[in-house]
Amino acid sequence: MVVAGQTARTDIDFLYISCNNKCMKKLVFVLLLLVPTVVIADRRSDYINKILEYENAQTDYNIARINAYGVNQEKLDIYRNSHPRYNFPATINELNKKQAKQILSYFWDNYRFNDYKYDEIQEKVWDIMIHISMTELDKKINDAIREYYKFNNNFYTPFGSVASVSLLNGMQPKNVPDFYLILDKITY
Repeated sequence: MVVAGQTARTDIDFLYISCNNKCMKKLVFVLLLLVPTVVIADRRSDYINKILEYENAQTDYNIARINAYGVNQEKLDIYRNSHPRYNFPATINELNKKQAKQILSYFWDNYRFNDYKYDEIQEKVWDIMIHISMTELDKKINDAIREYYKFNNNFYTPFGSVASVSLLNGMQPKNVPDFYLILDKITY
């Protein structure tokens, strides 16, 4: 119950305030700092698991030949070149679900999807990345950034670089729908 002149307190506020021990307060503070990290890790797992389940449920043979568990041949080749010690199969036809999950995790981490500020942009770019080649993705994301920021045609930043992610995060929250509409025009 909130009495006149008082503000409502959350359970977290109560937990923090009720700690009399200085060490306990530090522990609670550190735990509160870790919460966003857990949310990010769950988001990564959610996206990867969603792709694995969706792509695994596809019955169209043509889709399965070009994409195994959300991994196309180009992404498998990139991963194999970066991690030869794992001896992954040469073609996606031989790829299993566990290997696909490892490859998708690599792309999530290597292309800085954890660094995205806006969930809508993160989800859309991830979906585009799953369905097209990295070369095509690089071109299309640069085109979208150019269009939004009105950069000239000479502008280029590698997809997944700090600069690219900074530009994808650079708009004001009220302008996210405008950028999303630009991303939404990308065919894949």
